Amino acid sequence: MSNHASQQYRMYSPGLDLMMKEVARTLGHIDFEHQVELEKVENSASAKERKQYISERLRAAHHERRQPYVDLLNRLWMQQRGQSFAA
Repeated sequence: MSNHASQQYRMYSPGLDLMMKEVARTLGHIDFEHQVELEKVENSASAKERKQYISERLRAAHHERRQPYVDLLNRLWMQQRGQSFAA
C-alpha cells in the first residue's frame, strides 16, 4: 500500500460512516411509516376536506419528526468531508 493510500485510510472514520448509515436507515423508516399513514387516510371513507386536513397534519408531523435526522445527517456528512479534505 502506498504511503498516500495509507494516509487516506487512516483519515476514514468507520464509526462516522456507521452513524450516517443508521441515521439514513432511521429516515427511511420514518418516511415509510409516513407513506403508510397517508395511504390509510386516502383509502378511508372520510370526506374530502377531512382527508385533506388529516394529510396536511400528517405531513407537518412527518417533517417535524424527520428534520432533526436530516440535520444530523448533514452535519455528519460535512464532518466526513472535513476529515477527507484534511488528508
